[in-house]
Amino acid sequence: MFILDISQNYNQVLRQAADLISAGSLVIFPSDTVYILAVDPTNQKAVDTLLSFKDRWVGKAISVAVSDVDMAKDYVQLSADTKNLYQNLLPGPFTIVSPGLHRLATGIEAENGTLGIRIPDSKYIHDLIKLLGKPITATSANLSGRTPNYSVATFLHPLSLKKKNLISLIVDAGKLPRNKPSTVIDAVGGEIKILRRGDLITSSSETLISKSESETGKIAQFLLDKAKRLGQNKPLIFSLSGDLGCGKTVFSRSVGKKLGITQKILSPTFVIYNQYPLSSSVYKTFYHFDLYRLDRESDFEEISFLKHFLPGTISCIEWPENMGKNLFQKIKKNSHLIAVNFTYLDPSTRQISFS
Repeated sequence: MFILDISQNYNQVLRQAADLISAGSLVIFPSDTVYILAVDPTNQKAVDTLLSFKDRWVGKAISVAVSDVDMAKDYVQLSADTKNLYQNLLPGPFTIVSPGLHRLATGIEAENGTLGIRIPDSKYIHDLIKLLGKPITATSANLSGRTPNYSVATFLHPLSLKKKNLISLIVDAGKLPRNKPSTVIDAVGGEIKILRRGDLITSSSETLISKSESETGKIAQFLLDKAKRLGQNKPLIFSLSGDLGCGKTVFSRSVGKKLGITQKILSPTFVIYNQYPLSSSVYKTFYHFDLYRLDRESDFEEISFLKHFLPGTISCIEWPENMGKNLFQKIKKNSHLIAVNFTYLDPSTRQISFS
């Protein structure tokens, strides 16, 4: 076993890691969540070494990391709904479980034939898989039942000499941010289930955590896909509540982008609302409202507020509180309404709750 610093001669370190994995060796590698155990999942000897290190029995699945959805298709069945999950959540800290195609070594798929796929938001892993031209295992670098590791020192500390001898290379990226292991989503059946919660999903499956504008955008597009299943018999409305600057406009722009709008979506604070025709969607019109400056019933009558909400329309409404209870109840009764609430957790983190 030897240790290489990934910040020193990056390309050479990556090439050595790729060569060892190709030869059937076990490599400890940094990811976007924790350090992982990386082997070639098509190599039975390598997988046996991995299972021996983890003290894990055959039948308990090992997730694999791929470069993109096209590589994933070589190893799992992807339904239309699952493809939407890939598009909206990946790359990112999610493992999506789907029916496997049984093309990997024994011990990778679960006993029921399913396989967890990751597309990590990590340049290191993306470049490594690109060099290999095939997936790698992405299970956390810890013994079965133990906590994940964020540094090489904490990983090595409890290991016996026997365990250390199973490792060929450790790629050291220093101390990783203390992100939880990936959220595991079961997409096998018709209903999406959360099997393990990471940083982006809290104790309720109806509360998500965003740590960047990009993640807020992914959450918006994820919720849009879920909401579309409600049908087009009523207008679809996202009511967006939260303090100034918490991500409501980012959410609205991401919904518009998902609907095929290519022009820049500007905040409608001073014009109250903007209207965008949709040509490549089953919906005909997207409305983006900002009600911050409206506070009287006559203000809403002046813009014929209720007349905008027709079947075939999608709307994002910022500051819905300004409607008042009666107007809000009218809209709720006659639409598919998704209430989304944004809460500051710290300067870069938002809690996004929806119902």
